[in-house]
Amino acid sequence: MGMTATEKKQQAARDKLDQLGKAFVEAEEQLEAARAALNEGIVDVLKARTLGPSEVTRHVPYERQHVGRISKAAGIPPLRERTVVSAKKAAGGESSG
Repeated sequence: MGMTATEKKQQAARDKLDQLGKAFVEAEEQLEAARAALNEGIVDVLKARTLGPSEVTRHVPYERQHVGRISKAAGIPPLRERTVVSAKKAAGGESSG
C-alpha cells in the first residue's frame, strides 16, 4: 500500500527540514572551528608582541574590548602597566574641574 498525497507531502517536508537542519549544524561547527582558529591566532600575535591590541582589532571582526578579553583570558600581560593616573581615573578618583 503506497503513501497518500498528504503523507508524501509530509515526508517531503520532513526530508527538507532534516537537510536544512543538518546544513545548519554543519555551518555552526565550521563557524566554531573558524572562531577557535581566529582566537588562537590573536593570542599568538599578542603573545609574540608582533602587533598590539589596537592593530589586531583593525584586522579581525571583533571589537577592541573583545580582543582585550581574549588576551586577558590567555594570561597575556598588558603592553603597558597601568599608571597611577589611569588607575585613579578607572576608580573614579580624579575629578575634572
